[in-house]
Amino acid sequence: MIQPKTVLSLANLLRETKHETHVVVATEGYTTAQGRIFCVIQAQKAECTHILYIDDDMLFESDALDRLLSHGKEIVGVNAYSRALPLSSTVGLMDKDGKYLEPEKHTEWEMRIPEGLFECFSIGTGVLLIDMKVFDVIEKPWFKFDMHEEGYMKQGEDSWFCTEAKKKGYKIYCDPTLKIGHIGSYVYQRPEEDFNTFVPSAGTPHQAMVAGGVPAESTNK
Repeated sequence: MIQPKTVLSLANLLRETKHETHVVVATEGYTTAQGRIFCVIQAQKAECTHILYIDDDMLFESDALDRLLSHGKEIVGVNAYSRALPLSSTVGLMDKDGKYLEPEKHTEWEMRIPEGLFECFSIGTGVLLIDMKVFDVIEKPWFKFDMHEEGYMKQGEDSWFCTEAKKKGYKIYCDPTLKIGHIGSYVYQRPEEDFNTFVPSAGTPHQAMVAGGVPAESTNK
């Protein structure tokens, strides 16, 4: 079920963007990874230049697509938060050597999110723009749950994608200036943002995609 507020955010984006768009909702696949792959295939068939993934429980600004495209990066997303407290960013930070910064081994100051566009170790696909050329370079499956032989998950499908993209020389970027909300029992977001932090929300969201897995694809032809 796509959250009504997500539909409103998407409608405002489609109204405001200057780019041609094509919206696809993942209707095939048993897992989030399979749904994301389905959207890539649909974007390829539509000859899209970019795919903007938007999960079905996200709030975002109407100019999100245009602002992400303006950076000219192959892979660029946003600073969103998991549906849990205390707030936990879906952006994986890295040190000056490109290695993952483990939150439990660093201070809150060291783990702060930069104020402007920055390169990161990994990023969530809740709101993520990808140049379609990337999928011609990295090998399939483009998204996959990386499981340990004992059954626990080592990497989610978004981290898997970032790992495979970096192997091919791509860099992952985050634009932390976009205001993002993640709808759960409350709207999870940075306190200084304007989405009325912790306003109760009815319903339990699950993944979709817009050009993004409300997923759907957004195009720039």
